[in-house]
Amino acid sequence: MFNFTSDDGIEIFNRRLKDTRLIQISWILPTVSVLFATLIHYFSGNYRDIPFFISETDHPGIEDHVFSIGLFLSAMIQIVVSFRLYILFKPIASPKLHLVALLCGLATSTHLAVLAFVTMEQNLEIHIYTAIVVFHGGFAWAFATHFSLPKSPSKGRKVRIYSLLIAFTSLLVMSLSLRDGVKSGEEELGVHSSEIGLDYLQPWVNYAAPAEYLLFFGLIGCLASFQWDIKENTGKGQDTSIER
Repeated sequence: MFNFTSDDGIEIFNRRLKDTRLIQISWILPTVSVLFATLIHYFSGNYRDIPFFISETDHPGIEDHVFSIGLFLSAMIQIVVSFRLYILFKPIASPKLHLVALLCGLATSTHLAVLAFVTMEQNLEIHIYTAIVVFHGGFAWAFATHFSLPKSPSKGRKVRIYSLLIAFTSLLVMSLSLRDGVKSGEEELGVHSSEIGLDYLQPWVNYAAPAEYLLFFGLIGCLASFQWDIKENTGKGQDTSIER
């Protein structure tokens, strides 16, 4: 019924999905979900302020369903992708670093599945924790997978280097901005960090939110880049059709 260990893709209910098509789905689905949820959130007038975080689009309404369902399905696909890349590149990758990449991929995917349904309003602490694991774990997965592979002039490697630089810079800007905002709130308001609202933090969110979107697209770029590696490094995945 299910076979995730074949040489050229996965088999589900007697249908075979090539690895290149799997990679395409894995980055297109979260991209469409986040962009669609963002547009609905903006044009519906439900936004708190501009700019806003990606997680703020998980607002009661249509955007909530787009955000939650889209990211949950993305998480399930990411689990399969983590396994597939581990299997495909295991013969040529650095063993220890490649195993670390697999573990980071699985941790990121499982936390993304939780993040998809835990809103900021429901449980802020769990939401923040899962978001940290998703972004930091996603970067660690892309970083470890990239450097576990042998150097080559492949297009995928070049795309991934630029994507990693964008992701790292954005992660740094987002983290430092929020750190400064929280620190200011604790000193000025005299409350715990969990009690500081986004309205107070908005001057810092003005930098952190765009950085979060750039971080997201940087990670998406890393994910998409592996399509070229599958073609160029393993010589597989050329046919992107779904076979019976």
